[in-house]
Amino acid sequence: MMPEREGYLVSADAGASVHTAFSGNHGDMHVGYYNGENYNKFETNDQKALQLRGTFRPFPMGGIWRGLRVSGFAVLDHYVRDGSRRRLIANATFEHKYVNAGVEYVGTGDQTSVSARRVDGRGYSIWATPRSPNGLEALLRYDRMEPDTENSARRTRTITGVAYWFPHQGSVSAALLLDLDRATFEGFTPAQPTHSRLAVHGLVSF
Repeated sequence: MMPEREGYLVSADAGASVHTAFSGNHGDMHVGYYNGENYNKFETNDQKALQLRGTFRPFPMGGIWRGLRVSGFAVLDHYVRDGSRRRLIANATFEHKYVNAGVEYVGTGDQTSVSARRVDGRGYSIWATPRSPNGLEALLRYDRMEPDTENSARRTRTITGVAYWFPHQGSVSAALLLDLDRATFEGFTPAQPTHSRLAVHGLVSF
């Protein structure tokens, strides 16, 4: 996800949560209370994070449109007391046999101390992974992030790639992905050069 790639979220934290599903396969709700410093940092104080996610499927039995989902996610946290750390994410995704696609909006708010200015950011991501019946799949993604809405600096990222899914061997799936990741930085002081990375990824699922 773009918010994780930009450093606003990570994939895991310690805490407790509850989950419930809506009737008729219309979606679900997840609420949790977490340390807030994530799995990769020590807990620094007594401030905890409340996280909420709700997902709605408008057409769970609607043929091609059954793969449409709309989600909202919020992180309500503090660096210190009265120093907020906010993450608001809204996205829509679509799943189909031959394409997965999505669009995502991110809003952030960070005040690292009581005396510091609150920095608000915003951005969006658009992606698609069209897939052919013979196992070839493309990766197309564009991200744009403004870390501080009070100035004009922004980061943009384009990711393009091609993957091959090998024929299933029993319950095992495997794939290789070759992708080019290119990030540009506009309006930053000091100036930052364009970053380009070419990578090969492997996946084995069983």
